[in-house]
Amino acid sequence: MLRFVFVILPVVVLFLLAIAFGALNKNVIAVDFIIVQTELPLAVLTAIFLVLGFLIGVAGLVSRNWWLRRENRKLKKQLTKAQPTTTSAAAERP
Repeated sequence: MLRFVFVILPVVVLFLLAIAFGALNKNVIAVDFIIVQTELPLAVLTAIFLVLGFLIGVAGLVSRNWWLRRENRKLKKQLTKAQPTTTSAAAERP
């Protein structure tokens, strides 16, 4: 039930808001990209930049997660190398 309230319900509400936004904003805007100039409806342009922002955010999260996993593996290797020496030193002491 909590999953529905915190995940599915906000997604449905945002989807409905996007449909309403697209229905109300049918204005055509001239967009000048670096290579090409085109005319797009405002709703399409907004959707393109929303998806682009989402993809940039996901790429940042994935790269940070990969970097942290790599660092975690490196630290675990250091721990396993250091652990036998500390246990053997503790075992030698009476």
